[in-house]
Amino acid sequence: MTKYEVKILLILALVQFTHIVDAMVIMPMGPLLKNSFFIESRQFNMLVGSYGISAFVSAIAATFWVDKFDRKKVLAWLYCGFLIGTFACAQSPSYEFFLGARVFTGLFGGIAGAVILSIVGDLIPLERRARGMGILMSGFSLAAVAGVPIGIFLSESFSWHAPFYMVCIMGIFVLFAIFFLIPPVNAHLNRSAESEKGNIYSSVFNSTNQQLALLFSFTYVLAHFAIIPNLSDYLVSNLKFEMKTQLVWMYIAGGILSSFSSPLWGKLADSYGRYRIFAVLSLLALIPIIGISNFNSQQLALLLPVTCMFFIFSGGRMIPASAMLTSAVPPHLRGGFMSLNSALQQLAIGLMGITGGFIITNDKTTHALHNYEMLGYLGFFFTILSLWVGRSIRVNTPGVS
Repeated sequence: MTKYEVKILLILALVQFTHIVDAMVIMPMGPLLKNSFFIESRQFNMLVGSYGISAFVSAIAATFWVDKFDRKKVLAWLYCGFLIGTFACAQSPSYEFFLGARVFTGLFGGIAGAVILSIVGDLIPLERRARGMGILMSGFSLAAVAGVPIGIFLSESFSWHAPFYMVCIMGIFVLFAIFFLIPPVNAHLNRSAESEKGNIYSSVFNSTNQQLALLFSFTYVLAHFAIIPNLSDYLVSNLKFEMKTQLVWMYIAGGILSSFSSPLWGKLADSYGRYRIFAVLSLLALIPIIGISNFNSQQLALLLPVTCMFFIFSGGRMIPASAMLTSAVPPHLRGGFMSLNSALQQLAIGLMGITGGFIITNDKTTHALHNYEMLGYLGFFFTILSLWVGRSIRVNTPGVS
């Protein structure tokens, strides 16, 4: 990787960091939010799922216009909307207001991720793209090792509002970095002749490869997020782990290890094949998916190895998968395709969150969660399905980009 490429990727990783912290921190705050708003698991899962459903709607709308503008400008304006929504979350006086604020935030935050991937696809050559994705995904690791634990500490020490204020403050500095350090990303506007420019839906309709790529993305996101929304609530309510003093180490340890493993997965994917590395990581991810959803020990020393495996393998498979997706579509349609892909991913997250709310029931006396293991079996099923779909995806070779 060149220094120029690394600089751009690190800025985009910071965008991912704030975006992921905003999306992730609400999940471990499940017990606190349920007590603050006097709600049950189904209503909490609506908070988690509403963001994804909202992002799905806005990302679908973005497919019609996102390739017509400089990607840097699109990212900057979307990030402004994301920060406004996050500030509204911090100010929420009631469950209903908070739910509306999450919907608003999702309208902007969901598309931002797609634009980031499009920028990586445009600026990083194919032969180094998986390594670029590895650096980009370090934003996820940093969010886990620093952002979420700090958010948990702030929510436990002050209130659940505090983590959202933290994201807003950090986001202001990230916004300046977008404006002043990222160059214009507009080569896609002139890369192809006017006759080549087309509607992304026509392109997808006429390309089995693109259809498979979108289905692939949808299934592996379903697999990854099957157990996540209710994980902290399960460990706190059922196994009596302490959020501030015990579960925070789950994020710190997992984030540290994945920060080292993410660049490795990218390098291996570039060297040995994206699908091959995805398949290996997916099969290894089945161990923690089933292990976590059936975990019944109160020993932190037993919990950490399983959750670390989830961070490393289940999160790691998204690196080769992302490289596969950005390479499955022509460059001049990449922004629209990635917006459509983001829409389906956000829909998968939203549906899995809402589905968890219907599968899981609360014990009215102990507040324990029942049927959590069923979500692990769903994660297992969608992992196998993603492996079957992903093996047929081919790289789009025209333009070598």
